[in-house]
Amino acid sequence: MSKLVETKRAYDKIADLLDQEIRRRSGNVKDLEQFREALQVAFYLLGWAQFEYLVRQQVKELLEEKVRAKSVEVHAWHYLQENVKGLSVRKRLDLIFHSDPKTRDSLDKDYELRNEAVHNYKHLPAGARDISKWLEALEQLVDGFP
Repeated sequence: MSKLVETKRAYDKIADLLDQEIRRRSGNVKDLEQFREALQVAFYLLGWAQFEYLVRQQVKELLEEKVRAKSVEVHAWHYLQENVKGLSVRKRLDLIFHSDPKTRDSLDKDYELRNEAVHNYKHLPAGARDISKWLEALEQLVDGFP
């Protein structure tokens, strides 16, 4: 179990408190809706940051395992291990999810949303998944790392 579980619990609690405040108020709740958008982006980015750390750790373990193998590919794996810091998140995801293109494609789309939120200060689109469910899905991916 990773920190993603605690992040999900915190998000759920804060989102619930925000929902309660919206229901309690009578009148204009525009400021609270803006808070909700900021909350969603903040927890989306926090979830990605935690997931990226876990991906880095998983790739490190994967490379250590591959380097210990006694095959001709060990030289390529050793080279990759020495240069792992230069790998982008997407390349690391390729290493982990090479046999699951559906998950890899989904993560690529999520990463695009992440980039828009980080670099262009954009809110998540209305059609973006529920943050709580998304964090739970990330945790399931981490639990299923090969």
